[in-house]
Amino acid sequence: MSVGREKGNDNGEELYRRFLAGDESAFEELVRLYEHDLALFMGGIVGDMHETKHLLIDAFAQLAVSGRRFEGRSSLKTYLFAIGKHIALRYVKMRRHETHLPYEYVLENVLGEDETPETFLQREDNKQRLQAAMSELKPGYRMVLQLLYFEEMSYAEAGQVLGKTVKQISDLNYRAKSSLKKKLESGGFDYVG
Repeated sequence: MSVGREKGNDNGEELYRRFLAGDESAFEELVRLYEHDLALFMGGIVGDMHETKHLLIDAFAQLAVSGRRFEGRSSLKTYLFAIGKHIALRYVKMRRHETHLPYEYVLENVLGEDETPETFLQREDNKQRLQAAMSELKPGYRMVLQLLYFEEMSYAEAGQVLGKTVKQISDLNYRAKSSLKKKLESGGFDYVG
């Protein structure tokens, strides 16, 4: 996985322009384009995929009604993820006194083309160990790792989502990876890299 895709790898901005021009179907396409990744990102903050579905609707609704506030200084995906982050953090803040929310990912359990049941089980075990280690990280560490490595955002894009400079994202990424490595190694995972 490379860190940071080039800006413009999807047609989100074009779909958004079409929506603003009155094409309702373009917004439906926009939702389909981003909903899975945004749900995983927000779910990582909230820790409850059922609640995340409701918050996801709020994020897309805010994008729809914010209309012309998107100025193109970042990619539309970055702008949308910033909206999602604020909505998810606001939810967690409101619910903090009620319960501790675990960090969860929804992972697909599908055998690859050349994958044996043994390698599948090993891969799934590694995913579970990674998920458990990620859940023990500070929220900021989880968010930066998810944006950089799962969403493949650039440091600048992740900085826009998290409200940090590129240098701060770089430092946060270094500390997050170090912390994740320690957690994986303490859990018996042989970390390579």
